[in-house]
Amino acid sequence: MRVSSIGNGRMLINFDEKGRIVDIYYPYIGMENQTSGNPIRLAIWDKDKKVASLDEDWETTVLYIDEANMVEIRSDVKELGLSLLSYNFLDSDDPIYMSIVKIANNENNSRNIKVFFIHDINLYSNPFGDTAFYDPLSLSIIHYKSKRYLAFKVFTTVSTLSEYNIGKGDLIGDIYDGNLGLNGIENGDVNSSMGIEINIDPNSYLKLYYVIVADRNLEGLRQKIRKINFANVETSFTLTYMFWRNWLKKNKLFRNNLMQDIKRVYDVSLFVIRNHMDVNGSIIASSDFSFVKIYGDSYQYCWPRDAAIAAYALDLAGYKELALKHFQFISNIANSEGFLYHKYNPNTTLASSWHPWYYKGKRIYPIQEDETALEVWAIASHYEKYEDIDEILPLYKKFVKPALKFMMSFMEEGLPKPSFDLWEERYGIHIYTVSTVYGALTKGAKLAYDVGDEILSEDLSDTSGLLKGMVLKRMTYNGRFVRRIDEENNQDLTVDSSLYAPFFFGLVNANDKIMINTINEIESRLTVNGGIIRYENDMYQRRKKQPNPWIITTLWLSEYYATINDKNKANEYIKWVINRALPTGFLPEQVDPETFEPTSVTPLVWSHAEFIIAINKLLNHI
Repeated sequence: MRVSSIGNGRMLINFDEKGRIVDIYYPYIGMENQTSGNPIRLAIWDKDKKVASLDEDWETTVLYIDEANMVEIRSDVKELGLSLLSYNFLDSDDPIYMSIVKIANNENNSRNIKVFFIHDINLYSNPFGDTAFYDPLSLSIIHYKSKRYLAFKVFTTVSTLSEYNIGKGDLIGDIYDGNLGLNGIENGDVNSSMGIEINIDPNSYLKLYYVIVADRNLEGLRQKIRKINFANVETSFTLTYMFWRNWLKKNKLFRNNLMQDIKRVYDVSLFVIRNHMDVNGSIIASSDFSFVKIYGDSYQYCWPRDAAIAAYALDLAGYKELALKHFQFISNIANSEGFLYHKYNPNTTLASSWHPWYYKGKRIYPIQEDETALEVWAIASHYEKYEDIDEILPLYKKFVKPALKFMMSFMEEGLPKPSFDLWEERYGIHIYTVSTVYGALTKGAKLAYDVGDEILSEDLSDTSGLLKGMVLKRMTYNGRFVRRIDEENNQDLTVDSSLYAPFFFGLVNANDKIMINTINEIESRLTVNGGIIRYENDMYQRRKKQPNPWIITTLWLSEYYATINDKNKANEYIKWVINRALPTGFLPEQVDPETFEPTSVTPLVWSHAEFIIAINKLLNHI
């Protein structure tokens, strides 16, 4: 399980519950996992005891360093009488990972040990055609293929790696005699290992430094790795720590020591979004690679829906530059007709999809219209908050105006034409989609007016007014909203948590009777052990008799109750979510209804974005 991550827009690294690196994303955040999810293993060999101990046998805790996007890992190696404490971080800009490892000797005698690192690297996310070699120039192990180069180096203040081995297959068996094979190069599906010998005085400790550097060519890689020594790693630690402490100060939400349990998850939520954001503005849904090995695909894509909500959360938290960077990314990938496709790779290309272009005998748009609407809504919300017309004008011309025109043209009898729903399962006219389109049209009308498009602004206002009337006429039943109008023009009466959307996007007031009735239906039909499931009889990732509660759906109700100023009820849902967080503060997509263990990807950026939104609503900041 992924329990923590660090990132800087050029590299993202995930750690598992044993403190091992399991994912290395470079050069795009989410597009290529250079480990394919294989953990980098750590082992220790004791010369006197003639025993090797592996990381999987250690008692390990993984936590974020307080108020910093840096990871602290503690391991107790009981069988060897050793303990490890490491501080793990990325350079604030370059794709350079550094780890400071304190190895403590808990016994009363001097110790001679060897520390081994074993790397199973698959460059470009596949194992074919890699080369690995020992580089005497940089005193490191280098893996490369085409334009992907990774260097691994271990050293102390007085020594560097003393042995290595490069070969095919599992190299762990090579460590049990305390000596590596010293094979210097191999190609194909290759692994590497390296070791360093150290002596530790009784009841003392020694510092070890482990570094990973990435580049697109050999010379650039060598230049970087050769400059790294213990002094600049220690300096980088201090600079990185201060950078993240100061970065968090942009968020003014917490001015005292109250609500520390909320602040912890809130800070981590900011880190998670930042870590999953590429320097080009792409924001992927999740970096959890584990699902790739199960389903052949995962969440490592930029869904405009998830990303728009994350950008909106960044705006609420005061990180307008990051939100703006995402909006610029979106403006460069929109279709010429003004809409956004299902999802995108972080390098702006179209990602995998399961939405058809030809459906039941006719050509359709393979889209979820709410994704286009949400990006427009988020950009207009950005303008509403910061009122900087100069920065928003290029986005308006390039993306917002064409998208608004598309949404107005993609209408039939006062409602949006059918598209796929936010859960990516059904085709029809969905209340969530309708609500996001309404939010985009109304906020877009204000933006259009302010940039001088007064006629378009009037058209948008007229269209949104007609849309609202048709929703109240055709998408209600027995005093509440309905999930969708299906392909046969019938109402889908299934109670769905996304029925919260009309109040959130301004279609109706939160205190309107129809909204109160709708929320009551959600709570009465969808509550499972305190959390909220997606919809009645949801089967996705289902393991028990009842469906799995989701984090985002539970937070939607918190947002509703905060909006109507029922802070106690809002806080109940917040506390439920906090209790579902991992010790690191990571929030999953959904949890088992009985054990509350994560049942899908962890972390989910959308979960963390909704947490930020919910807390801002709770504290009356929106």
